[in-house]
Amino acid sequence: MATKKKRIANTPLKKVQQNKLIAGVLVLLFVITGILIIYKSFAGSITIFHDNPDFWRDKIGYCESGGRYDRIGPSGHTGKYQYDVGTWRGAVGPDLAAQYPQAYLAPGDVQELAFTNTFARRGTQPWNASYHCWIKGTTVPASAEEQISSVFQAPAAVVVSPPAKPFGVTSGEYNVIINGRVTLNDAPLPNVTLATCSADRIATTDADGRFAFGVPVNNTFCLRPTGGIPAGARLTRTSNNVEHAADLTFENQIAGINCYRQFWCFLGGSYTWDRNRDTGYNFFYTSP
Repeated sequence: MATKKKRIANTPLKKVQQNKLIAGVLVLLFVITGILIIYKSFAGSITIFHDNPDFWRDKIGYCESGGRYDRIGPSGHTGKYQYDVGTWRGAVGPDLAAQYPQAYLAPGDVQELAFTNTFARRGTQPWNASYHCWIKGTTVPASAEEQISSVFQAPAAVVVSPPAKPFGVTSGEYNVIINGRVTLNDAPLPNVTLATCSADRIATTDADGRFAFGVPVNNTFCLRPTGGIPAGARLTRTSNNVEHAADLTFENQIAGINCYRQFWCFLGGSYTWDRNRDTGYNFFYTSP
């Protein structure tokens, strides 16, 4: 009889303990889910560069492996660019993969070929985990004016490296090139001036109606036409995000970062304003 009473008395206590355990597990799952959402949002806000693989080649290689072709990483990734087996096979093809099953077994020229092939398909995206390493300290010996001129004078097949000091702003980080076009009745509109909200600098369209300027990564900028628009011309549309299709300017833009509808940027003004790429800031005017 005493044993039965003891069991009855212990039953509520066991239920309380079980409920606490279940609650703890649910809280833990909630926290883990939140962390994953934030991480995914942050990863999605990283700009993926698709141009000029040779500009990024050694920077990424240094951050991934210290530039060592024989590097074997702790997670099974190997070689200068830290390939896993599956990605490596896709990068070099079945014949070379059969000869060199893992990246660290291949000579340098084969690993460089793999990087070129991967970059052509996916840009810098496979190396986003080391983004904050290879994005820093990248400068090239060119002025902003030379860079902007070369964007419009070089053949289409030539990819131009970013300037070292856009608008004289010294930066130890990658300088993002912002560009766009202004047209009137679908024809180029030259000599239009645009405020950039970047060190009080002004961008001006060329004979083809195009403009370009450099901004250090993660810096904010805007685009506001301030002069050169013919009297009577009316701005009919821009390439703004859908939430701001009716707006006449581009505001709350962030260079080199995609904040558009990213959880990471939810509380900032860039959440709906920031475009997912730093090119194609276009203004379309019409006149009677």
